Amino acid sequence: MLWAAEDFARARHRLAEVEEHRQLGERTRLDALAALVETGACRRAVLLRHFGEDPPQTCGNCDNCLDAPGIVDATELARKLLSAVYRTGQTYGFGHVEKVLLGQEDERVVARGHDRLSVFGIVGSDEAPLLKPLMRALQARGSLVPTEHGGLALGGDARDVLKGEAAVLIALQPRRERAGRSGRRERGAVNPVGDPLFEALRELRRSLAAEAGVPPYVIFHDATLREMAETRPASLAQLGEVGGVGSRKLTAYGDAFLSVIRSH
Repeated sequence: MLWAAEDFARARHRLAEVEEHRQLGERTRLDALAALVETGACRRAVLLRHFGEDPPQTCGNCDNCLDAPGIVDATELARKLLSAVYRTGQTYGFGHVEKVLLGQEDERVVARGHDRLSVFGIVGSDEAPLLKPLMRALQARGSLVPTEHGGLALGGDARDVLKGEAAVLIALQPRRERAGRSGRRERGAVNPVGDPLFEALRELRRSLAAEAGVPPYVIFHDATLREMAETRPASLAQLGEVGGVGSRKLTAYGDAFLSVIRSH
């Protein structure tokens, strides 16, 4: 469902080709689409609010409600990325800026003196995997915009982010399991079609989520319910070995889910 970063960049770049009197409307529509695509919250709620409705915070049925992405506060990393774009002259593409941030002394970086910048090597290995999704998110919200020659420049609220006046939260989408050579997906990669136990576990999760006023994934993710349906734990100890069942959730929901499992 997510557009590639290049799609957002291309769409924002083409705004300049739209007649001036239409640009505000087109930019507003693009921003609304970016908000829908990049959100880690309920997509249906975002869509309905766009049309002036006041929906519940969660619908329990969209992809984010059923299998939520992780939400990461990437504000500090965003400041580093935006700073690197600015200090390298707002003319280079993401690949070059990434090398500067990671401290990679390739020929082009050294030749331009970018290895002597204060932003050179300020991103560690723990933050490095977030750079690409962060770049996509910043492009989607307009904080980074494409230059005429394919580089990156500051735009939108970039200066507010740099000054610490705006936060940057990014949604990391759940990984999709890839099919093996035989064409069959790995265990637990798809919902067990027609499995009455899996459906019963989902129904219990939906009920508990409604009572607590939270999205279903807050109770358990689909992957956890799949493993429950496959392994059929018979005790709290066995249930605690299922991925995604921590001690707190085991205490809060363990007996209820074991009851459903035993009934099947």
